[in-house]
Amino acid sequence: MNKKVVMGLSGGMDSATMAAYFLSKGYEVFPVSFDYGSKHNQYERKTAEQFANYYNLKLQKVELPFIGQLFKSNLLKTGGEIPEGHYESENMSQTVVPGRNIIFISIMAGYAWSIGASYIAVGVHAGDHAIYADCREEFIASMNASILNGTEDKVRLIAPFQNLDKAGILEIGHSLFIDGYDVGVPYQFTRTCYKDQELSCGKCGSCQERLEGFQKIGRQDPIQYEE
Repeated sequence: MNKKVVMGLSGGMDSATMAAYFLSKGYEVFPVSFDYGSKHNQYERKTAEQFANYYNLKLQKVELPFIGQLFKSNLLKTGGEIPEGHYESENMSQTVVPGRNIIFISIMAGYAWSIGASYIAVGVHAGDHAIYADCREEFIASMNASILNGTEDKVRLIAPFQNLDKAGILEIGHSLFIDGYDVGVPYQFTRTCYKDQELSCGKCGSCQERLEGFQKIGRQDPIQYEE
């Protein structure tokens, strides 16, 4: 297996950490950004571009308008309000986009096969498991089996952070060293908020989980919040 990895780069702290993680291990990283009609897509893409530029990575942008047109979720522009509260609260299930990771992973598998990359990677983590079925270990394992079968063992799916919480991911991010760059991930180029607004709200479950992670490791979140 070679050291080429295709990965989703949403612009959030998990995928940003994962990109830096692979770079620190000498992988050639091919990031992909998906525009699927979510409320926060335009802001995520901006941060994904800033992050990719920081590491001189070529960001592939994939447009998936049919998701916003056909699927039902409050995360989408066609859906209701983004719920506020803790990330593991029941109301956060309103942000589930049906089949999103199935689609993203399938596209990345085809891209990886086309460019001869041995791996595709997703930044799912332990905090996702309670709400998002397509982030759980069982899902990752079954998708990996399908991709291996469908590509004749040419491409493998990996999720290096699937058993870590946000704090664990941040600890890794602050400890990484990439030759030619400062130690640690440039988290100022990341965005986690689900709302359709320039500044992160600090109130939605995604923001609260991020802030909780920084608090646990005793560091200040470098981005600006509405409140």
